[in-house]
Formats: sequence, C-alpha cells, structure tokens
Amino acid sequence: MITAMLLRGLDRRAVLFLIAMALIAVAVPVANLAFSPDHPLHVSTFYVTVGGKFLCYALLAVAIDLVWGFCGILSLGHAAFFGLGGYAMGMYLMRQIGDRGVYGHPELPDFMVFLSWEDLPWFWLGFDQFWFAMLMALVVPSLLAFAFGWFAFRSRVTGVYLSIITQAMTFALMLAFFRNEMGFGGNNGLTDFRDILGFDIRADETRAGLFVASAAALGLCLFLCSAVINSKLGKVLVGVRDAESRTRFLGYRVERYKLLVWTLSAAMAGLAGALYVPQVGIINPSEFQPANSIEAVIWVALGGRGTLVGPVIGAILVNIGKSFLTTAFPEVWLFALGALFVLTTLFLPRGVMGLMGRGRKGPPPEVPEPMPRAEPQPQSLGAAAAPTINRAPPKEDEEVALYLDGVSVSFDGFKALNDLSLVVEEGEMRAIIGPNGAGKTTLMDVVTGKTRPDKGTITFHQTTDLTRLDEAEIANLGIGRKFQKPTVFESHTVWNNIALALKAPRGPFATLVARTNTDERARIESVLDTIRLRHLSQRAAADLSHGQKQWLEIGMLIAQDPKILLVDEPAAGMTDAETAETARLLRRIAANHTVIVVEHDMDFIRDLDVKVTVLHEGAVLAEGTLDHVSADPRVIEVYLGRS
Repeated sequence: MITAMLLRGLDRRAVLFLIAMALIAVAVPVANLAFSPDHPLHVSTFYVTVGGKFLCYALLAVAIDLVWGFCGILSLGHAAFFGLGGYAMGMYLMRQIGDRGVYGHPELPDFMVFLSWEDLPWFWLGFDQFWFAMLMALVVPSLLAFAFGWFAFRSRVTGVYLSIITQAMTFALMLAFFRNEMGFGGNNGLTDFRDILGFDIRADETRAGLFVASAAALGLCLFLCSAVINSKLGKVLVGVRDAESRTRFLGYRVERYKLLVWTLSAAMAGLAGALYVPQVGIINPSEFQPANSIEAVIWVALGGRGTLVGPVIGAILVNIGKSFLTTAFPEVWLFALGALFVLTTLFLPRGVMGLMGRGRKGPPPEVPEPMPRAEPQPQSLGAAAAPTINRAPPKEDEEVALYLDGVSVSFDGFKALNDLSLVVEEGEMRAIIGPNGAGKTTLMDVVTGKTRPDKGTITFHQTTDLTRLDEAEIANLGIGRKFQKPTVFESHTVWNNIALALKAPRGPFATLVARTNTDERARIESVLDTIRLRHLSQRAAADLSHGQKQWLEIGMLIAQDPKILLVDEPAAGMTDAETAETARLLRRIAANHTVIVVEHDMDFIRDLDVKVTVLHEGAVLAEGTLDHVSADPRVIEVYLGRS
C-alpha cells in the first residue's frame, strides 16, 4: 500500500527531475574518474566536492520548502537541524581517527586530550559505528523538532512569532556548542577527518562516492516529498497553509499535521548536514548561525516555494553566485544577498519556477445566469409567537439539537454573551439577528469551540457538553460552521475542497494512504450539483466569484454530513439572484439538518421563513416570526431603528 502510494504521488515534473538527477549522479563521477585531467570531459575532484556540497544545500532547501511552501511554517531555524546532523557525522569521523591523532590517544579526540578529559563522554558512545552515526543524524534533529513542535503547535504559535522562536532555537544551540565543556570541540569544532567506512576521505573515489550519495539522498527525499504532497495528506497541508481555521473546523487536528511534517523536515535537514560534513572536512558552531537559516529561506524563495524542484534550483544558483562574489568581492556578498531577496519578493513572488507558469491562467470564473427571486413560502410559525427571554430547560422527551444554558463570555470587561440561554430543536432552521456587537459571532465561536465560555453549559443532543471540546472534536461530533467571510482552500480546485471536507478518517497517516473511492466520488458530485458548481469542479477556488465561494463553503459543510450547520452571513456580498438561490439552498439543507443562520439581510430572512431570535448585548431580546420581532418596540429601538 505504501509503495503504491509513493509511486502514485509522483507527478510529471518530479519524474523528469529525478531522471535528470540520476543522470547527473552517474555522469559527474564517471567524468571525474574515467577521464584523465587533460581530457575535455574531465571534471576535477574540486568541482565534484563543490557539487556535492551544493546538493546538500539543495536537500536542506527541499526540507524548508516542505514546511514553508506547503504548510505555511516559515522556519528561520533549520540550520539547527542541519548542524546537528553534521555533528553526528563529525563525531563518527573523529572516532575513526583513533591513535592517528596528534596525541595518539586510541579513543579520545585530540581536543579532549588537550582539554584534559580522561574518559569519553557517554554521548560519544556508539559513534564509532557508521550506522549509529547516520541514525543519530536523523533521530537527534527529529527529536528536537518533535519536542519543539509539540509545545509550539499545541500552543498555536504561528506566523512571525513562530519564526522568531525557531531563530532563537538555533541561536541557543550555537552558543551552547561554542562552549568547550559541551564536549563538541568548542569554537574549533570537529575537523582533521581521515577516512569514512575505511576509505580515505580525501581520495578521488571517496569524493565521487559522496557526490553520488548526496545526489541519491536528494532524489530520495524529493521522491518522498512529492509522494506526500500529492497524497490527501499533502492536500490537507496546503489547506492548513491557505486557511488553518477552516481546516480545524473540518475536523482535522492541525497540530498533528504540522508536527508530522515539521519532524520529517528536520530529519531531512539532518541528513543533509551528515552528508555535507565529510565533503567540507569540518563542522563547527558557525553552522548554527541564524544567518545560515535565513540564507536557506532565500534559496527557497528564489527557486519558488511550494514547488519542491524550485528550491533545488534556487540553492544551486545562489551558492554559485556566493562562490564567485565571496572570492572576487567578499565585502559585497551580504548586500547582494539582501538585494536578491528584496527583488525576488517584488518581482518574482513565485520564484524562478513561477516564470514557467506565466500566461497559463485559467479563464475567468463563470457567473450563473440571473435567476428570478424566490417567492416567499407559506409561514410555518404563527405571527403571535411570544418572545422568549429566558428559555426553560428542555424536557426529557423533547428532541433538542442544541441547548445553551446561562452562557457568558467576557473580553477585557466587555460581555459579549451575558447569561445567554437558547434552545434549538432537532431539524429546526433558526435565524439569529441583532445589531453589531450583539454577540452573534461569539455565539458561534462558543458552540464550535473557538472560544471558551466563562460560565454556562452548551449541550449537544442533551448528552455532550461542548465546552470541554476543541474545534476539531466538535466538528467530528457533527457540527459544521461557515464563516462571515468565505474561507475555502483557494489553492485547491473546487473538487478538492469538497473532497477534503468529506466525512472520513482525519488522522495524518489515514490521509497519507487514502484514495477516493466510487462512493466518495458520487458524494462529491452530488454536493457539487446541490451547490451548482459541478461545471467548475476543476477550477481553482481562488478564481471563483464571491457568491460562488459562499456556495462552495456551504458545500464543504454539506460534505461533512453534520447534524447541525452554523451559517454566518451567507448572503453577504451576493447579488439578488445569488441571495435567492442561497435561500433555496439552505431550505433544501434544512430538510435533513438542523441549521442556524446569522444574517443581517431581512429580505433573506423572510425568504427562509423560519423562527427568528434577536440578540442584544449578549442576551436574547425577542423570539418569534420575523413579523413578530419586527413589531416589537424593543427590537425597533435597538436594531431596526425608528421611522
């Protein structure tokens, strides 16, 4: 199953690039070893070593692209993982020196003898074995990333704040490794390597072998990343990047996805560091410098983040330029690097790979033909319904979908909800209206787990207290939410937006191997027919009109198959025809679901023909039909205004 998933995940661009990598991995060593130095096809060992180093940089760039380009995590600390992998390999190479060192000690490296260490530290044990060193080059960065991500992602640290603490992480490691008592060579680091796996590390054949190993590692990681990104798991990652809150409200545990891809990225960076060290011959604390992480981000930006192949190109191009400038004009390099980043941001926001996609944008979004406004349906509630200010608890034999009892929420002293009590019956469609600041959005926030109430209970189907659950748990329980501003995955097609919302296992490993079956395809097509977007199924969601995005988000709620739908201002920004169609759509949905609609458009509420609850200052002011609440003097005063 895993092998099939990996092969299925390769796209045409990845296949072509992997073929090119394989050819380079064969051609360069052959040109180095098979031809004499005076032959025109000969590649010198110097350039083989430089090429191998660039391939390690490219692997680091791919690792950063995996988290930044596809998951939206801008890391300024990947030099930490790269450096840890390098130190793991450096420790192995130091153990291989043995008694050939300056001081001739059979176990202790020269710097330990110089510092009067008597015994080999425990954390150096096992590094006389290559397999153990390679394992640690993957495990140690992964463990650090897992521990860091566990706290950061569970605490929902995002954006620039996350970037800053990743930079602080690598800076702290740099300071620690500078200390002699740490046992890693202090300022001088680890160097004077002699051999690897019994081969002379300076020999041409060894250098060619390291080049091949670097190319193979890069190809393998590109293969793995391409497979992950083209799986459902990869689509969820892009969803997190585009609309993290929407991903949570679809029932995905975002922190688990971030933690998985963050840890995988760290392992790849560690592998790059382990292959880098034997080719450059030294590893010291300068590899942890935050500037190195920032430079690696520039590689990704220049090549094109979110492309995998682009960062490889960016890393190689920037380092070719660096090799030239630091030799010819060393004082210019940092200025050139800064200028490169600014110019890339301004003129190449999609990087070098973005140039290949110019002129291939799809046609403009299609707008459905105007439809006649729907005739109001017969009133289903009596106009004389009495307002309900403090609703009594539901009786045991009542079928209640949602019950809020004495719910209060305060923000810096302002009471957004004030002892709010509300009962919504099973299968009912309820409209919530009220002036700005009345507590309508906060009501939805507390029901869906985004905000914790200060007091009160929220009971789902008279059995489950929602105040103890988070957004994903509530979504998986059967409560879907649409936001005021349509939040869809704009980088995905309309089809994939609905596919990601389908009710299915939400775990990272389940999505890694998931495939859309026949029943799920039929379900997606049914939802697309319901929201009238089937003809746009392969259109990117970003290219839809505002009204079509509203329908798409409603369709994503339908695909979740929830028991309760919370719909926040579905008619906002719509044309009259789109508003009428949205009202019809919600009435169809309400035939099989409980629906709560927040809206300001009174004509839209009248089209729905449902019971209306008026909120004011976080409490229920009135309830009944629209005609009834519209005639209430209190409602006229606080919401509708006096004529």
